[in-house]
Amino acid sequence: MGRSTESPAVVHHTGLEWTGGATRVARLLAGGMAVSGLPVRLTCEVAESGVHREESPHAFASSVVTPDGFGPALAPGETAHIHCTGDWPGLLGAIPQRTQMVMTLHDCELFTGGCPYPLDCQGLEAQCVAPCPRAFADSDRVRHRKYQSLHRLDPVLIVPSRWLARLAKSHLHRPVTVIPNGIPWPDHPMSRHEARARLGILPAARVAVFAAHGGLGAAYKSGGDWRGLWGAIKARVPGALCFAVGGDTEGREGDLVIWPYVERERLALLMAAADALLYPTLADNHSLVILEAMAQGLAVVAHAVGGVPEQVGHDETGLLVEPGDRAAFIEAAAALLADPARCRQLGTNAFVSGRRRFTAQRMIADYRKVYRQLGKPRPAQGEP
Repeated sequence: MGRSTESPAVVHHTGLEWTGGATRVARLLAGGMAVSGLPVRLTCEVAESGVHREESPHAFASSVVTPDGFGPALAPGETAHIHCTGDWPGLLGAIPQRTQMVMTLHDCELFTGGCPYPLDCQGLEAQCVAPCPRAFADSDRVRHRKYQSLHRLDPVLIVPSRWLARLAKSHLHRPVTVIPNGIPWPDHPMSRHEARARLGILPAARVAVFAAHGGLGAAYKSGGDWRGLWGAIKARVPGALCFAVGGDTEGREGDLVIWPYVERERLALLMAAADALLYPTLADNHSLVILEAMAQGLAVVAHAVGGVPEQVGHDETGLLVEPGDRAAFIEAAAALLADPARCRQLGTNAFVSGRRRFTAQRMIADYRKVYRQLGKPRPAQGEP
């Protein structure tokens, strides 16, 4: 999209052009701004071909820039909105001082030496002492460079969950605003009967879904354990069928159907046909996969980690189990799949709750408020 002659654009920057949660949030925000007549640009570091384009009519093409080329590519007066990058020190180090900036933290990488989620790593509390126990190169130096850049640039920091806000404040010593993620919300969930007919799934089947970017290889989403979890659940609900979605392979292993990364409409169709989303994540901020499930009236079974409890109400819109309790996850998933009425009730609650709290329109409006405040004086901050 061309730049407006009336006012400088907000430039949303992501690592990937089309895929990933951070990129989707950036594109939803850009589309919402464009509908309002505001100038916007998109930049990315990796162009992707052969992938599904954003469902918005404003499916902007992204300009490809290197991390250290983003800052120099900004036009005078443009606002930088950073969502993610493959090189935080390089990106931040090349942005000119006094650039008007917003940064949305989609994980913890901005205040670690490299890991998206530190889990129980004690090295983070010691400022990422070297050598990093997870083998991130120069983690202490990388972390320090990010801190220095944040102090120099003084960006407005946004996070989607209260959980990440607490972490970010404690490590960055800066104010943080919470704006939960949102997605386009349908007026009503897709017909379960129609969805199953289109996918060839029997009306009486009990259907579960695992879904994550990376599929069976998604480390933070326990992808490597999906087969084992499903085997234990299947033993308790013999007639159940499961789909594992999001990797780069496809196939079938008994009643476990493996799908690669699929376009959003296809995933929504599957979620509308299913009874429960099984989401054994080890760490999470504010999952778009959970929102996609809620938007199709799908109950969620998950570990109560990160920002997940801010999305899923236990025994209201899904079931939450203690972090790391694999046996409890299996029992909760099996019990829910075996109870169709409970699945339907939790799914209905999830749709209504999500429509009230997690729409794209609400998210866009919240960010618009942030943009309107840019340039106004803020309290001085101490050095991180």
